[in-house]
Amino acid sequence: MGGAVAGTFLSLLGDVERAALLELGTHRGFPRGAVLMYEGEPGERVMILEKGRVKVTRIEPGGHETMLSIRDPGDLMGEVSVIDERPRLATVTALEGVRALVIASSVFRGHLERTPRVAVALLEVEMQRFRETTIKRSQFAASDTIGRLAARIVELSERYGAEREDGIEVDLALTQDDIAAWTGASRAGVTKGLQTLRELGWIETHRLRLCVRQLDALRRRAA
Repeated sequence: MGGAVAGTFLSLLGDVERAALLELGTHRGFPRGAVLMYEGEPGERVMILEKGRVKVTRIEPGGHETMLSIRDPGDLMGEVSVIDERPRLATVTALEGVRALVIASSVFRGHLERTPRVAVALLEVEMQRFRETTIKRSQFAASDTIGRLAARIVELSERYGAEREDGIEVDLALTQDDIAAWTGASRAGVTKGLQTLRELGWIETHRLRLCVRQLDALRRRAA
């Protein structure tokens, strides 16, 4: 369970607490494109992502898909249904090959009741997510498509970017449909927005990869 990303559920736990979680479930691998959890299904299990990244999506009224977030190694998934005992709010899909620890909800809930520190770590993660979602929703409400697109590229650069001589390279298996669902725009709008950013010289795009040339300019446009 090493390699948890900072700010994730696992990163907030000590070695003994992480080791105790290992005893609660089983490890499973999933290929790219596999669905780990479905929106609307009963919350019978939680998962802790150990390797790889996933996207979290939800179907809105009218059938439009919204991408809510990307989850990293160390993140907990499916916990909301454990807490409120209601059907899942979103679908979780592997963006690449992933490995996860799968724990029955009843077992995980019992563990939280016995280990207050783990329960507090879960609360901290949920509050962090709520705060980030609230701020981004407010920012996006006042932005146009290019502004929202710039904000997402900045986020990808800060989370996954690797410094290169010619800029910051982001290698993540997001399609233009994924980006459209994440920015709250149409695919055509995202295509046009990416073209504009390329013409400005701020980014270069490649298949499932992009290079950020002018991160500060993107930050200003996102703001």
